[in-house]
Amino acid sequence: MTARRVRCINGALFLLIGLAACSDAGSERPPLSVVETPPVVEVPTQYASSCGACHSVGVAGAPKTGDANAWAARLEAKGMDGLVASVRNGLNAMPPGGLCNSCSDEDHASLIEYMAAAQ
Repeated sequence: MTARRVRCINGALFLLIGLAACSDAGSERPPLSVVETPPVVEVPTQYASSCGACHSVGVAGAPKTGDANAWAARLEAKGMDGLVASVRNGLNAMPPGGLCNSCSDEDHASLIEYMAAAQ
């Protein structure tokens, strides 16, 4: 055998061994699992930095925090999904996202529940 032929055979062997070592054949990967995560925001902290400016005093007709009757009427009329949609899209003087653009719909629902509870 010539030196060139030996180098080609060695190169091919190294390539095959390398590919076999990198292959996923035979390795079992566990299935991905779904983990529930808590809301991103701490409700009282987020309320103070976004909702509280208007809802603490009822600016521009916003229902006051802790006014259970005002919140109950809105929850009955629109339901939680409707109120969350109002926050997401904005309503009257409230801008879209209600000053919490990083909040998810679940976060907004938690904030609404917090404001609707008698303080």
